[in-house]
Parts: sequence; structure tokens; C-alpha cells
Amino acid sequence: MVDWFRRRKAGPSDDVGRHPEAETAEELVDRTPREPEPADGFSEAGIREALRDVRDPEIGRDLVSLNMIQGIEIRGSNVTVGVSLTTAGCPLKHRITTDIKDRLMMIEGVGGVEVDFGVMTDEDRQNLLTSLHGGPSELAPAFRDESKTRIIAVVSGKGGVGKSTVAVNLAAALDRAGHSVEILDADVYGSSIPVMLGSLGKPNVVEGVIFPIESPQGLKFISMGNFVNEGQAIIWRAPIVNKALTQLMRDVYWDEPDFIIVDMPPGTGDVALTVAQMIPKAEALVVTTPQADAARVAVKAGKMAVQAHLKVAGVVENMGYAECPDCGKELRIFGGDGGDRVAGELDSQVMGRIPILPDATGEPGRSLFDVDSAPARAFDEIAASLAATRVRRRIKVL
Repeated sequence: MVDWFRRRKAGPSDDVGRHPEAETAEELVDRTPREPEPADGFSEAGIREALRDVRDPEIGRDLVSLNMIQGIEIRGSNVTVGVSLTTAGCPLKHRITTDIKDRLMMIEGVGGVEVDFGVMTDEDRQNLLTSLHGGPSELAPAFRDESKTRIIAVVSGKGGVGKSTVAVNLAAALDRAGHSVEILDADVYGSSIPVMLGSLGKPNVVEGVIFPIESPQGLKFISMGNFVNEGQAIIWRAPIVNKALTQLMRDVYWDEPDFIIVDMPPGTGDVALTVAQMIPKAEALVVTTPQADAARVAVKAGKMAVQAHLKVAGVVENMGYAECPDCGKELRIFGGDGGDRVAGELDSQVMGRIPILPDATGEPGRSLFDVDSAPARAFDEIAASLAATRVRRRIKVL
């Protein structure tokens, strides 16, 4: 407005047929020439919009919606982005920096990008965690009935049938199919997921909220095995185990992925009942081997799920056969028809039979089958069948 009054005092406007004296108060506008907006998204608004494509690796949501972008400064062709972290010692600074630079360098005109990290205030951090996680006594949103997340509890009647192998490879198959997936290792006494995925580090904890660990293969998981030293035995009575499992379902930040795969302990003990009671929408995937003894106890695990009003999603027969390396013929080295027997007893279906391969699978960090192997293809079929099934929704009685 100051510039307008100066021009008015100096003389008539350059606008043809337009006199400032004739303008009403509602028509008074600042006619000072403005600098043109940079093209191709090279503006503060364009950069902020581009940053919506950059996600926090732990939380899984974009930096803008998390209110982590604290400032954007443009000087010539250089851009500086201010990012507020939940903790000063965030182990993922380098990844966030790389993701921001890679995305912004895609904008035409950007010549360089710098990332300036700060730390959220206590109030901002608490507001963020509350918005993500809810109250301290609530289950994580993913486990609630109204969530879109499907909970697949991988169960077996006894140990040694490859339940954990099925859990991690099913998660990998769902991930390959484009579904978001995370893993909860509920086998407190015999947790093996950290070793199988090659991730033995401690999880990041912020204001009592635990963030899942991301394995080198890109799978997110949480396990009691990451809270103790490798090889250390967990000697807890059942009430303490139940409390620990409850904390993993309440205090861990599970986003709301399409699937959470729960690696259950073998048998029908307290942990299985706790999961059934706390997550009534969970679906049981029963794992057995061809042998009659394994099938007999697998039926018990499936019937426990039925009695707890869980849906039985299906049966997986692990180590079902081996392929002859010369002729490709299926060799049923364990004999039996355990998968069919369990499915018949539970009025369910065999979703897949996993072959045995004479390789190093099962070694630390090498528990995922190669994507072009026969077991991986079997898991891809199981994942597709599982994703295609309709989800049972609980009806609330008013």
C-alpha cells in the first residue's frame, strides 16, 4: 500500500483509463510488480509438496504430515530443509538425509540440498506420539477391531515344524505382492526372528513408545529377542510373559499395515490364549509337517483357535516334499498326509505345501528363500490366497 500511495502522489497511473482517485476502498490494491514464482515446483510450496513423498523410516508416514519439516530456505538454486527429529541420536539421520536429497534433486532447477536437523520440543514430541499411538493404556490402533490391518497368527502344536520359517517367508511374500506387512515375534521363550532376519540390535524407544526394527531385507518386526543379549535365556513365569506380550501390542508403534504376522509359541498355552482374548479379529494359520504326530498336535492348536472364536485361515504343510535334482520328481521323504489330515479336522483347506531345499536356509540372516526358488513360489501362492480371502468383521452390539 505504501508504494501505491507514492505512485498516487507522483501522478496518474500508467494503467490506461484507470485513475486511482476513482477507486473505492474495496478496490484499492497493491500494484507493486511481483517477482514471478519459480517454475516446475521450485518454490517453497512445491518443495513442501515434494517432501510428502519422503517418509520417516520408523513411523512410515510422510515428514510433512508428521510436522517434522520446520523450515524451507531457498537461496539461488540451493535448498535447505529444517527437520525436527524425535530424538537427537536418531539412528536414521543418514537415511532421511538421503531420501530428502534424492527427492528434491528431482525438481528442475534445484542444484543442491542441505538438511539441517533439530530436535522436537517435549510438547511437540508428546503430541506426535499421542496422535500416532493413542493413550498409554490402549492397544495399538492396528490391533483394534476397526483397523484395516489383518492379524495372522501362525500357530503349531509343537516346535520344530518350521513355524517361524513360515512366518518370515509369508511376510516376505506379502511384501513382494505389494502389501504392507510387519512381524510380531510372540514366541517369548524361543524368539528366533531377530537371528533369522539378521537384526540383533536394540529397538529405538521414544517417550515409552517402541519402534519396530527394520531388517536388511526391509521387513519390520519386534521381538523380545531384541531386548536381551543373544543366547540369554528368558526365564519368566506365565503372568510376566503375558504382561510382556501385552506391552508389545500396546507400547510398540505398529503403523496400520495391511498385515501383521504373529509368530506364536508352539502349543496351546497362556500366550496363545492372551492373543486370542486381546485380538479377537486374529486369524490362525496352522503349520504342520506330513508326519502323523505333528498333524495330531497341530489339530489341537487349530481347535484351540476355534474355541477362542478365531477364524482358521488355512493350513500350511511345511517340509512337504523334496524335489529330485535330476528328474524333478516330488519325493515325500517324511511320508504321511499331515496337511490334508489337519485341514479335514478343522474344516479348512491346505493353502500350500512347502518343499525342502538342501541349502543354507536357516543360517543367521539367511532364512528367506530366493525369490525364484520353489519354496518362495509356494509362499507367493499362499500370500495371494490369503490376500484374496474376505475379512470377517465383528459386529458391535449396541
